[in-house]
Amino acid sequence: QPIGSIELLEDQERHQILVEWNDTSHPVPEATLPELFEAQVTASPDAVALVFEEQKLTYQELNARANQLAHHLIGLGVGPEDIVALCLPRSLEMVIGLMAILKSGAAYLPLDPDYPSDRLAFMIDDAKPVCTLVSEQTKPLLKGGALLDLNAPETIDLLQKCKDTNPTNKERVQPLTSANPAYVIYTSGSTGRPKGVAGLHFGLVNRLSWGGKNIRYRAHRSLAKSSMNFIDGSTELMGPLLHQGEVLILNSLQSRDPVYIARLASEEGIVNMTLVPGLMASLLDGVVVQNIAESPVWISSGEPINWAQQKQFNNQFPNGTLYNFYGMTEATGDSLFNLLKPSPHVLPPPIGRPIWNTQVYVLDDWLRPVPVGVRGELYIAGAGLAR
Repeated sequence: QPIGSIELLEDQERHQILVEWNDTSHPVPEATLPELFEAQVTASPDAVALVFEEQKLTYQELNARANQLAHHLIGLGVGPEDIVALCLPRSLEMVIGLMAILKSGAAYLPLDPDYPSDRLAFMIDDAKPVCTLVSEQTKPLLKGGALLDLNAPETIDLLQKCKDTNPTNKERVQPLTSANPAYVIYTSGSTGRPKGVAGLHFGLVNRLSWGGKNIRYRAHRSLAKSSMNFIDGSTELMGPLLHQGEVLILNSLQSRDPVYIARLASEEGIVNMTLVPGLMASLLDGVVVQNIAESPVWISSGEPINWAQQKQFNNQFPNGTLYNFYGMTEATGDSLFNLLKPSPHVLPPPIGRPIWNTQVYVLDDWLRPVPVGVRGELYIAGAGLAR
């Protein structure tokens, strides 16, 4: 028989790998993102939801403005299974637009205004959104298609006349369920042509519900600095907003300035930040982090973190929490996590174990689990998988 067909795993080891290490079942709400956000509005209407420069919105104010835009979109015939693109500068209006698209039932397609024009044109041509939300600043970046300028006086006047109540399934074009897409985000294209990934409400609800139990969103401040063209941009916003947190939004220039981020984190008492290790290293280097909250929650994501960065964080913040996340656009971003604690071993920090309702397998070329210590390829299954 072919040597590749010989079973290398004993029954006990096979059960451990396939079942015990993937026993991640956990109940999560069978609800859509708008439903969970609206529950937070009811619970804390006057709490601050968003801060951008000198502007603030409470949960009630954010909800009302998103509802007005959502009702307008529904009136245009937008609903579940549709795609609405979002090309707005980082601002309160960007989040209002995102929430309005979700409330209409459609999936949002983020278009980062800092992206090259040919990349924006490719995504629009490939995804074919029914319309694109733009501002006076971003409108010239796009050519063709139905554009809704949120800064236009006629749009502002029109939205003020729309209802500010939560859209219901009776008002939507068709009922919205957790099986409908919530977003379309394009992969980097580093290994070929970029692919539009349609992530479902259920997958993002699962990811954010896990975050609500493991990250201190409630009654704490979180920083939103990642481009919306990455899933981290969505989780930075939606995680706190589904758990009565407060989000401070950085513009695109501020988000690339480690000195500014460190100063803001210190002055504003920011607890939660998602950082690529390169930016984390800049924050940890020198005295810029001396006044940051004593117990920050930092998430390393996007590229491998090294042992020296982990050690520096643990030394700088003995009471802090450092997570190493691993995931991909096709599985709602973060699928594995590891809480990085002080360790004397100079080893690459591991990517950890799967989050709720997620399974991970290391398989060989015949798609069979390999023994512990044997190389293979990583496969992900479960609630986070995109359509």
